[in-house]
Amino acid sequence: MALDGKDQNLETRERLLEAAGEVFAQRGFREATIREICEKAKANVAAAHYHFGDKEELYAAVLKSCAVPPFDQVPTNLPPEERLRAFVRAVLGRFFQTGRPAWLGRLIAQEMIEPTKALDELINAQIRPNSERLRAIVRELIGREVEDQELWRCTFSVASQWVFYFHNGQIVRRLNPDQRFSPEDLDRLADHIVKFSVGALKAWKESK
Repeated sequence: MALDGKDQNLETRERLLEAAGEVFAQRGFREATIREICEKAKANVAAAHYHFGDKEELYAAVLKSCAVPPFDQVPTNLPPEERLRAFVRAVLGRFFQTGRPAWLGRLIAQEMIEPTKALDELINAQIRPNSERLRAIVRELIGREVEDQELWRCTFSVASQWVFYFHNGQIVRRLNPDQRFSPEDLDRLADHIVKFSVGALKAWKESK
């Protein structure tokens, strides 16, 4: 069945995003070209300019499409440990969702090596709101006033656990071939991260 104009536009936009992700991940933002992306997407350059304006906007759209959105759905009326469990499971679900682009890890690694202004936009729109939610949960788990830099260190220590699995998945699979990332495995991993984090925060608090 033929697509109408609106559906064709959406399909073209999605093809451009997917092709751009692959090209940006392989060549980096500075070396990638709109023409190469359009050739891979089987779209014309005019379509890329129509949907995204320029290369910077296309790159920002690719990053935004793959990032973890703000977790507004995490209930605020639960105890902090349960909120942490919901938060961690939501992050893992996003990182290891079925159909996640194979190029995503490379793209993010490229952005960490050579950051663009799109990173600041991504941080302000998505990463910072999630970080503040996580910081609030960690503060509650500590259960007392804590110096700001110590709170950041505790928050980063919690987050580093799922970041490790995301960025080192190939190493994890080679060291532990039985590691899987099915929904059930992600449930178990979320439980582990929460149990480990709560125990570590308790020990940290008692050491002060």
